[in-house]
Amino acid sequence: MIKLISLDLDGTLLGPDGDLAPGASEAIARARAAGMRVVLNTGRPMTEAGDFARRAGCDSLVSCLGGALLGDARTGAELRRWDIPEPWGSRALAICLGRGLEITIFSGNQVVLDPFSKESLLRTYPYPEFHRQALVAEDPLSYMAQRGMPVTKIHGDWGPCPRAELETLEKVEITTSNDHDFELVPTGVSKGSTLALIALMYGIPLEQCAAVGDSENDLPMLKAAGLSFAMGNAPEQVRQAAHRVVPDNARGGVVRAILSCLEE
Repeated sequence: MIKLISLDLDGTLLGPDGDLAPGASEAIARARAAGMRVVLNTGRPMTEAGDFARRAGCDSLVSCLGGALLGDARTGAELRRWDIPEPWGSRALAICLGRGLEITIFSGNQVVLDPFSKESLLRTYPYPEFHRQALVAEDPLSYMAQRGMPVTKIHGDWGPCPRAELETLEKVEITTSNDHDFELVPTGVSKGSTLALIALMYGIPLEQCAAVGDSENDLPMLKAAGLSFAMGNAPEQVRQAAHRVVPDNARGGVVRAILSCLEE
C-alpha cells in the first residue's frame, strides 16, 4: 500500500509549458483524500518549489535543490540544509566560473549570479520571481567568501561541463536534470536521501513510498522508493531504472502515476 508519493517538478508534474500538468492538482487531491502524503522533490529553490507545492495542493514538506535543502512550503522555512564543505565548494565554483557557462549558484535559499549568467538567464529562464530574488555579483567567489556564504548547489547550463576537473574534487557529486546541464551537490546528498528523511519524519517506510521522475537526478529517489514511475520523456537509463513507465509530461503521465498509486 502506497502512503507517500514523491514528485519531481520539471518534466514530470510540470507540462512542456512549465506549468502544472492538466489534471495533476485533482489527482493530488484524490491521493491526499485517500490519506496519502504527496511531496515535491525538485532541483528548484524553495521559493519556486513552495509556490508549486501550494498551487498543486501538496504536503508542506518540500525537498529542494536536488535534495540539498528541506523546507516548509507553508512558511518558507528552511528545515535542514546540506552545503558543499569547504574548500570544495569554492574550488568547484572557481572551476565553473569564467567559462561562458550559465552558472546558477545556490547558497541556501539565496541565488547568486555573475553578470554573464544573469544576462543568459533572462533569455533562458525569464521568470520574474527568480530574477527579483537573485543577487548579481561581478565576482561571486569573492562576494560569497567575504560574507561567509556557503555553496549549497551549483547548476551549470548551455555549455560543456568541466567534468574532468570537477571529478578531482572531494565532497562533490555531479548529476544532471536534462541533456544540456549539470548540477553539483554535496557528496551523499540526493533526492533519494531527502526522500528517506521525509519518509522518516512522516513515519512511512520507504517500501510504502512511490516516486515519479524523468531525469538522471531523479534516479536516487526512484531507486529508494518501493514503487517508481519514469515519465515517457525520460532518457532510457531512467526508464530502465523504474518499475513502471507512464506517458510523457504532455500526455498526462504524472496523473496516470498518481492514480495508479491509489490502486496499489
